[in-house]
Parts: sequence; C-alpha cells; structure tokens
Amino acid sequence: MDIFFKNSWAYASVILSLIVILPILIIFFFLFYSGNDTWMHLKETVLASYAINSFILLIFSGIGTLLLGTVTAWIVVMYIFPLKKYLEWLLVLPLAIPSYALAYVYSDLLDYGGFLTILFSLIMFTEINTINFYSIYGAIFVFIFSLYPYVYLLARQAFIAQSGTYIEVAKVSGLNIFSVFYKVAIPLARPALIGGVILVIMETLADFGVADYLGIETFTKGIYKAWFNLGDIVSAGKLSIILLITISLIISLEKIMRGKSEFTNDTRIFRNFKFKKLNKFLGIIALIICSIPIFIGFIIPFITLVNWSLNSIDNVNIYNFLNLVLSSFTLAFIASIICIVFAIIIVYGVRTNEKIASPFARLASLGYSIPGAVAAVGVLIPLAWLDNFINGISLMYFNTSLGLILTGSWFALLFAYLVRFLALSMNSVESSFIKIPKSLDYVAKVLGSSDSKILTKVNARIGFGGISLGLLIVFVDVLKELPATMILRPFGLNTLAVKAHEYAIDERLGDASIPLLAIIVVCLLPLFILAKGIK
Repeated sequence: MDIFFKNSWAYASVILSLIVILPILIIFFFLFYSGNDTWMHLKETVLASYAINSFILLIFSGIGTLLLGTVTAWIVVMYIFPLKKYLEWLLVLPLAIPSYALAYVYSDLLDYGGFLTILFSLIMFTEINTINFYSIYGAIFVFIFSLYPYVYLLARQAFIAQSGTYIEVAKVSGLNIFSVFYKVAIPLARPALIGGVILVIMETLADFGVADYLGIETFTKGIYKAWFNLGDIVSAGKLSIILLITISLIISLEKIMRGKSEFTNDTRIFRNFKFKKLNKFLGIIALIICSIPIFIGFIIPFITLVNWSLNSIDNVNIYNFLNLVLSSFTLAFIASIICIVFAIIIVYGVRTNEKIASPFARLASLGYSIPGAVAAVGVLIPLAWLDNFINGISLMYFNTSLGLILTGSWFALLFAYLVRFLALSMNSVESSFIKIPKSLDYVAKVLGSSDSKILTKVNARIGFGGISLGLLIVFVDVLKELPATMILRPFGLNTLAVKAHEYAIDERLGDASIPLLAIIVVCLLPLFILAKGIK
C-alpha cells in the first residue's frame, strides 16, 4: 500500500492513459465480427474506391506539400531578398484556414462565372466556362496549399539547425547551390521533412469536409456514411480498422525511413554563415515563389470569405449566430480544460515514475494520428453499451428509462475530443515540464512538500506558458473539428464548423462565410504566437 501511495501520480497517469486508449483498442474487436449484408455490399461496391482515392490523396498531397514546404523554407533561410522577414511568418498563415473552407472558396471561384474562371479566360484569350474543381484534383490542390506549412515549419527549423560548415565545405568542393540543396541540405533535413509529410498525410486521411463537399469517396467519408446514413456500426468499425492499420503502417514506415538519421550540428557556426543576397531579378523571383502559397492558401480565401460575409450580413440572425458561437466556444473550452487536466496528470505521472507511466503515456499520445471519425466510432461503442446497461438497471429497479445519457449528451463528444486531441496538450505540457530541472522537485520534497504541492506550486507555475498554449491549441482544433462532431453531436447541438458545412452543402456559401470567419479569427491567435518565435 505504501508503494501505491508513493507512486500514486504514476498510477493515476496509467489509469487516465488507459481511459484514452480504450476506444482505440475496442475498434480492433471488429476484426472478430463476421461481416453483415451491409458490409458485404460496401466491400463489393465502394471499398476499392475508398482505398484508391485515399491512396491518391495522401501520395500527391504528400509530394506537393514536400516540394512547396521545402523550397519555400530553403529560400527564406538561405537568401536575403525583399520582404523576407515578413514572408517567414506569413507562410504559416494558411494553417488558420480549415481545408474545407479552401474547398468552398475555390469551387466557387473556379465555377461558371467565377472570378478566377473569368480571369483565366481573359489571360488565355479564350472562353473558359468552368474548371472542374469537384474532383480528386481539386482536393489535392486544397490539401497542398492548406497543409504545406507543416512541412515548411519543420524544414525551416531543420535548415536553421544545420551547421554552416557542411554548406561551406560543399561549396569549396565545387558544388553549386542546387547541388548543395539536394545533396547536402535535404539529406541532413530528412527526418524533419519526413515528419512534416507524415503530419500532412494524417490530416489528409482524417479529412471529411473536403471529401464530402467535393464528392470524393474516402475512408473517413465512408465511416461517416456507414454510421450516419446506414446506421451500421459494424461496417463503420471495419472501415475504421482498415484506416487504423493504414495509419499504423505509415507510422512504422516513417520510423524505418528515419532510421538513425540523427546529425549533430553546431548551430553557432550557422550564425556566422554568410547568407547570399540575391540580385534584383532573383530577389523578385524568390518573392514571387514565396508569395504564391500565401496568396492561394490565405489571402484569396480570406478576402473571398470577407466579401461573401459582407454580401450576406443582412441574412444573419444575430441571436442564432451568438448562440452558435456560445455553444461552439463552450464546447471547445470544456474540451480544452479536460485535455489539459489529463495531460498535466499524465505528464507529471511520467515525471514522478517514468518506468511505470511512460509506456502508457506514449500510447495515449497516439490519439492525434487517429481521424476524428475513427475516434467517434471507438467512443460510441463502449458508451452505447454503458447506456444500455444503465437503462437496463434503471428499468429493472425503478421501471424508468433514463434514455441515452452518455451517447445522447455532450459526454460522448467530449470523450472523442479527448481521445483525438490529448496528444496536443501532452506535447505542450511535456515541452514545458522538461525544461524544469528535476532538482527543483527534489529540493521541494526535502522541504516537506507533497507531490501534489510540487505540481501546483512548482511545475504548473513554471510551465504555465506551455499549459496555456496547450489550452489554446486544443480550443482551436476543437472549433475546426468536423467528422467527430457530426457523428456524435446530440440533437439540437450545432457548432460553427458543422453549421458552415451544412450551409456549404446547401450552396449557401455566403451564409457559410460568417461562421468560417469566426473560426479563422480564433485560429490566428496561436499562429501569431508562433510568428513571434519565427521573427
């Protein structure tokens, strides 16, 4: 018993980690379910298209973001040219706009009579009626220009961390700047580049809004349709297993590709590295290359949404909109509080006894790689069983049905958010706590402080910045989340993201623009914090 109390925080960490891991593990039980008629029908008709479309999306989105993110990162790190210091942080702004918002905007701009269709007709001196954006090519375009900042941020950091000595030696050896780029810089930055592409692939596989709006059959859309349209949890579960196995293979492949690609760099040498100042012509070329993704990924969509909102502002019911904002913000706030509390306990449990808590904490942190639709299915199964069990007890002893008190309330939705976004909170808390010397904990213990006091008086206070950032990041991601919310939301609950998607599906893009702008404004907050670090 003394050992238990001595390691109480570690055991608490294990228990909370298991709660988060449970929905993911439950999905694998569908491996033992025999397929029903619906599943056999899906397997014979649409399963192949789910697999092919998802594969095409992740391959071409990965390649596109790799090229765009790496090239822009190399240019802003290695060269001096006009507006460089602004472009360095402006290049991350597309992260503020949800991918599905880009799909809404460009499908309209490239439609018949759309602004870009007319512009291209004038430039090419020929009439272009429409550009078919409702296709897998449109989705690839959206993912490349909305997700490339993941690769850009990691590539930029990797290039900055590279020792200038490597580049100088390569130049002395007779390599031109292009050879230095792909023979020296790229191999050294490979782990970071792979990490960025994996993030892009995860976001692509998790997407629902883009695929649904553009009419592309993917696994995530299939999971939603299997449950929401067909009411078949077995088919949804089996599709979730395929998606989970795919994600597991991708994560394993990443580890194999990274191998032991670790390099020791002296970044102090890089500070003395002479960055090349581009001449006027090349400077303009660099400016154009770095500006294109900013315009496509942020400026054009943002201006378009503002224009739509101004044209449809008279249609807005202020009372309904404020209710929508209140419910969205309340849901996001509660979810972020739950995630950060779980994260603090789990991370602190690992800090007090790494041997006991660390393996379970690592498993709990895998949740962000799980698409929202899969997390929703994993949460739905145990909670539905609990609902039935509670109702059975209530009917037996009190002759009263309590209804769906778990799956029919915010509880299921908040649980899915916890599974999906806990990793974001854990990363923020862990990055703060790891900077706090453990000697401070030991000193506090010698002075008679309990583990609880050490957490609240020492770790939480010193790591307050990371905790706050974790809260903000989860808040933003919950606001943008679409598939989990659409599957698990109780009757009558709407969020900004769901309402915007409903408007867009009904071709009411002007009405969709107002909730989208509310999401974007909130999403800009963590990006401005990030921009401070970049500048």
